[in-house]
Amino acid sequence: MIDERSRKKLILEHSRRMNAADVDGLLELYADEVCFEDPVGSDRRSGRDALRAHFEELVAAEIEEVPGQPVAGQDGVHVLVPVTATMNYLPLGPVFAGRGWLTEPASPENKRITWDYVVMMRAGAGGLIQELQMFWGRSDIGVAD
Repeated sequence: MIDERSRKKLILEHSRRMNAADVDGLLELYADEVCFEDPVGSDRRSGRDALRAHFEELVAAEIEEVPGQPVAGQDGVHVLVPVTATMNYLPLGPVFAGRGWLTEPASPENKRITWDYVVMMRAGAGGLIQELQMFWGRSDIGVAD
């Protein structure tokens, strides 16, 4: 079990490394057997290789996360943070549109995806992230110039 302050720092460090496009650094924050779901309700994936592929897609789309104030759970393992993010519509926008999450714009080349979500993280005793879940729905995501 890691203390509240350390869990809050850990989730903010995740956003910092994501914004720095530091995939290897991001993976250092995660346990080998990590499970993640983005968004909750989609396929649950596990392992660092799957997580690397996920992060590389987001980095390729030039994601920028602006985290809010983290909130630690009383259980000694969970922490949540609200995030506002943007990324290039291409290359992932057509995938999101195909799933019904977005309406595809007429000229996607210079568009950005914008969305609000909440990240829930579960940290293990060793201080590594063991589980990551992203909560967002169709009303939380859109396309902007």
